[in-house]
Amino acid sequence: MKKSPEQAIRYADLPIPEIGQITPIAKGVYWVRMPLPFALDHINLWMLEDSLEGVKGWTVIDAGVGTEATRAAWRQVIQNHFQGLPIVRVLCTHYHPDHIGLAAWLGNGADTGRWTAPLWINYAEYQTARVFLGAGASIKLDEGAGAVNMASHFHRHGINDPDTIEKLRARSGHFPSLVPEVPDSFVRIFPNQSIRIGEHHWHVIAGYGHSPEHCALYCEDLNLLISGDMVLPKISTNMSVWPQEPDADPLKLYLDSLHAFELLPDDVLVLPSHGKPFGADPGSRAGGIKERITQLREHHRDRLDETREACREAKHACEVMPVLFKRQLDLHQLTFAMGETIAHLNHLWHAGVLKRVTQPDGSLKFLTV
Repeated sequence: MKKSPEQAIRYADLPIPEIGQITPIAKGVYWVRMPLPFALDHINLWMLEDSLEGVKGWTVIDAGVGTEATRAAWRQVIQNHFQGLPIVRVLCTHYHPDHIGLAAWLGNGADTGRWTAPLWINYAEYQTARVFLGAGASIKLDEGAGAVNMASHFHRHGINDPDTIEKLRARSGHFPSLVPEVPDSFVRIFPNQSIRIGEHHWHVIAGYGHSPEHCALYCEDLNLLISGDMVLPKISTNMSVWPQEPDADPLKLYLDSLHAFELLPDDVLVLPSHGKPFGADPGSRAGGIKERITQLREHHRDRLDETREACREAKHACEVMPVLFKRQLDLHQLTFAMGETIAHLNHLWHAGVLKRVTQPDGSLKFLTV
């Protein structure tokens, strides 16, 4: 009997850290898990022993959302596991709230006042966070503008239920509620850059589609990959089309980005943002990153086939969404499901497999060519 995708993954024999605790991964690398207020109820963060500009301390990779529950968990970690040392750098893989939410708070001493640590992040990710917070230097969002745009975007793709539209409009404060502050300055990181953290160099691997320029980190010495959201062991990474770029093809960007991860060793230990660390046995690719990437490619191939078949008759994205997402969705999940459904439709449209037909009311339907 063929194994399910999750059964085929070889998870590392590591205890999942309790909230406020840490699990050692390798020399100088520790796993922290923080709560999320969603159906996806956790994020994995990483603490690395470091010394920056002569100051011995910690580099924290990703920060968690800006909630009191996450602050309380970080206070436990700081008290019990920091050994009195400061954070010397907060490095964020990308701008999403669960990754950058508490970056400013951690960098400003996390209530202790004992350190000031810079934010290291890619330029596109930093500026996108500033815009979504409404603090961009040249772009200021009117209150509620993001939510109005999202409602209009989904309305264009067939959602016309007044209650759903109103709920989408009411989400104007969603990003700021989870990211109360973004630092005023940052240290820019680049694709293919080598960053020395502690005793080791970490190579930046850029990924696209999930966010503007997601930065994963690979350490050859330790054979570790901090994959962020680019390669997850159980769920597929979300690729959504958002109102700011309505004709985008994030699925192509994501699938193309996977090539860089396929070049890593078969037995690299993958440290994902969600789920458990995983990797193949030395000398084998079974259950490791290459097998997982194969699964992800097959997953999207199957979804594209379903999307094409669903559009034998012209359909709005909201009519295709239940074909790809068969479970009941709350509002938060619906925004990602709609965004990803449009991504699959746009991908086939750009490939010439579907045509996009504007309806008399201005909405869009897709039809298989």
